[in-house]
Amino acid sequence: MMGFIVVGNLYAQDKATKKDYKQIAKTDKVLNNEIKKKSIKEARSEAKKLTKEGFKTPIGKLSLDKQLENAWQKQVEMTPNGEPTWYVASSRSIGGNQSAAFLQATNAAKIELAGQIQTRVSQLIEAKVANDDMGQEEAASLSSVVAASKSVISANLGRVTPLVEVYKTLDNKNVEVMVTLGYSMEAANQAAIDAIRKELSKKSIELADELGKLSK
Repeated sequence: MMGFIVVGNLYAQDKATKKDYKQIAKTDKVLNNEIKKKSIKEARSEAKKLTKEGFKTPIGKLSLDKQLENAWQKQVEMTPNGEPTWYVASSRSIGGNQSAAFLQATNAAKIELAGQIQTRVSQLIEAKVANDDMGQEEAASLSSVVAASKSVISANLGRVTPLVEVYKTLDNKNVEVMVTLGYSMEAANQAAIDAIRKELSKKSIELADELGKLSK
């Protein structure tokens, strides 16, 4: 008799667990849909504002509102653990022609991305230093390399995704360009750690190996 009670309870618990999971998944789906709707609404509002300012999309690119919708959705996209999945950075620049302004704006956005990545990787490394039994000298050496890593990270950015590219011609015939770039957070963190590890190996192979464990 006891056996039937145990089995029954386990079955009931299993059913409850499945029900809970379904409810959580349903809630997450509703929240994601609400976030998506809100981001699309805000993106369309921003698109109208930029259009009034005179911004246009280059030939062959998505419409301004579609570009902005894509960018806004990337900004709110999350992993199941609640972590952002993308780094997103924007920049405006003015140049004598569209190509020059675009290059300047893209470089500025990449520097902004590098700053975001550096901040996140610094947090990961600080957590590692706090959890590991690392000497003060080693920790200071590691921190100094990370603190000076922004240019290294920027130089090693790889799979940057253009999300927005719009432009307008000013009264003086110069061109103003606005770009937004996205970068997969997982890929960016890995690339940053690899780049910092390479720089660190010039000082200490042991520290470089310790840093490499962050990606494992």
